[in-house]
Amino acid sequence: MSATLVERYGPVRVLRTQDETNLHRGFHAWGHLVTDACGPLQVYRTEPGTFQGAIVTGTFGTVQLAEVQAGPHAVERTELLLSRAAATPLYLTCVLAGEVRVSQDGKTAVARAGNLFSYDSSRPFTLWMRQPIHMVSVKFDHRLVDLRAGLDHPLRAATWCGNKGASVLLAGLLRSAASHMAELDPGIADQLGSSVASLVGAVCSEKLGEAGQDPVLMRRALLHRIKTFARTRLGSPDLTPRHLAKSHNISLRYLQLLFQSEDTSPALWIRNERLRRCRDDLSDPRSVHLTVANIAERWGLDSASHFSKLFRERYGMTPREWRRQSLRGPE
Repeated sequence: MSATLVERYGPVRVLRTQDETNLHRGFHAWGHLVTDACGPLQVYRTEPGTFQGAIVTGTFGTVQLAEVQAGPHAVERTELLLSRAAATPLYLTCVLAGEVRVSQDGKTAVARAGNLFSYDSSRPFTLWMRQPIHMVSVKFDHRLVDLRAGLDHPLRAATWCGNKGASVLLAGLLRSAASHMAELDPGIADQLGSSVASLVGAVCSEKLGEAGQDPVLMRRALLHRIKTFARTRLGSPDLTPRHLAKSHNISLRYLQLLFQSEDTSPALWIRNERLRRCRDDLSDPRSVHLTVANIAERWGLDSASHFSKLFRERYGMTPREWRRQSLRGPE
């Protein structure tokens, strides 16, 4: 009999061990499930006895959720395993029961039930669970929080109390998602993903703001706050570099220097973010009732002809061609 079971429910996949009699075989199967869900990892036993585990995973918009329930164990990504990883996202996790010790780049933090913790899989890390664990993780790209893989930042081996600010909202949403993920209608996957992504951005923004006196981290945190502020106002034609600078009490020149560190300018970044939102709406069947001009105006681009020109320069086709191709789907 196979030591693992895989089930599918729409966008959600359930992986679980099911062989309790063969201790070695059951834990070996768990190692395969973990690496299948999270990429190359070494998985260790931390306590003797029988072992059972289950992982429920699903992709929702730009984020992936994973609920984990398992016996005591540890996972590690070494430098060697890192070189084999196809993707190296960030993780933000809510502990529902048990305790996790996370270590990365010389830092160690402990997260208990009700806490959140984060780590960066683009660097070696270890998660150590000496008790049965129940947790739900969000896996997301560095770009969601305006970071780059491999750079130093405060989200490595970081913890939050999970009972104030945006943290309590995210913890509540993850707790609810963990209870009902396999029951979710595929039609609301994107809405759930959007809500989770927004709260992840807010929670990480709080932690990035704790950069201390390191000037590099302080500039990175400020840039993230500026981008988060701008993304909530993309639909306003009044959103300009000068408005961004004034809203954050910095000079226009300093704002330009912040964006220059990412090889762009404030004006170009705003334009590209607006075009990306337009592209997403043009691909969304729920927006078919909106004209191309309506969508452009929704995201602060009020000249249809100018929008079409910018869109073609960015994506290689007109907005109408993009919409037609996206909504037609695979043939």
